[in-house]
Amino acid sequence: MKKKFQLVFILLISIITITVAQVSEEEKAMSQGINNALVVSIPNTTTKIAERVWKDYAKQFNGKTKRNRKSEEWTTTGGKISGIGTEGLTVYAQVQSNNEDVELSMWVPMSDGYLSSTDYKEEYQEAEKLLDDYALEVRIETVKEELKGEEKALEKSEKDLKKLKKDNEGYHKDIKNAEKRIEDSEDGLITNKEDQKEAIKNVRLAEDIFETQKDTLEVLMDNATTKQEKKSVKKMIRGEEKKVKSAKTVQKKAEREEKKLKKTIENAKKTIKESEEKIVTNESDQKAKVKEIELQKTVVEKVEEKLKKLYDYK
Repeated sequence: MKKKFQLVFILLISIITITVAQVSEEEKAMSQGINNALVVSIPNTTTKIAERVWKDYAKQFNGKTKRNRKSEEWTTTGGKISGIGTEGLTVYAQVQSNNEDVELSMWVPMSDGYLSSTDYKEEYQEAEKLLDDYALEVRIETVKEELKGEEKALEKSEKDLKKLKKDNEGYHKDIKNAEKRIEDSEDGLITNKEDQKEAIKNVRLAEDIFETQKDTLEVLMDNATTKQEKKSVKKMIRGEEKKVKSAKTVQKKAEREEKKLKKTIENAKKTIKESEEKIVTNESDQKAKVKEIELQKTVVEKVEEKLKKLYDYK
């Protein structure tokens, strides 16, 4: 956040004045040797932007422009620049990074040597204007790129806020669903309590019936004389045992259901607690994000104002 405030302050200062790029001349090495060059220094940009602008800017020379990868020079042949030369003019240009600035050097071969302020005063002045205009175009393109970046940052912050709001709605929904699970489970426990009482009653009844009939069945087994009679008595015993086992299964199922309902309530309470904590954090994050968006809007406005000043200057 502190960095954002610093950025706004810098932007406020940067739009107060529009300074014209300074064009100087010096002997510099290029593909054709060491010759006099016009040099314009442009702050706060990149070689990528400067070269892209030069490629487009050189179209006004009405020549053929190519970039030599080996020498890293842009060469325009068969061109014509008003106030500098007639048809068939050649222009060499090279873009280099110089610490925080980007420099474009331009060489123009004339009938006698290369363009310079001493030998071709009027033509040199025209070339200065040309490079001033080029530098302005670079600055405009740089600020346009800057604006895109800031607008993208604003868009991302707005998306982040939208997601935070959606998450907040989700947390409230989780709490509501958890409260419903607790309510349903508590109602289930009431029913389950009655089910367990009934199950215990049925187990005891089945066991009592089995114990009552057990002696009789054992006597019948002892008195059975044929395999068929013994088989029939065993079947009767298994039937009574099955009734007891079935009643106990129902009881165990009710006990498991009770544990399940209690676990559901425990987990639901945990969900509520966690969601409430998330809501507190989420609402704090939303407030911070709203402030960030407002600040980012200010940044965008200032960059737009800076771009407008450059266009007005143009």
